[in-house]
Amino acid sequence: NDILCTVSGYSVVYDPPFYNTPSVGISVQGLTTGDYYDITSKTSTGFTIQFFNSANSPVARTFDWVAKGYGYLT
Repeated sequence: NDILCTVSGYSVVYDPPFYNTPSVGISVQGLTTGDYYDITSKTSTGFTIQFFNSANSPVARTFDWVAKGYGYLT
């Protein structure tokens, strides 16, 4: 909860990893008009997220996430 994503992005690592790539839900605080996020490297072990403003410049934002899938690796 309330994870600060810096302008360089943030990597989330699942512990333990899922058996298959899960669905990810994101909730962001403090967005302004035109802000958006990009999720990359989405795998069964985690994902990377980065936020941008309407000028396509990276910005810092606070967010929450939830991953929903089945199975996990031990």
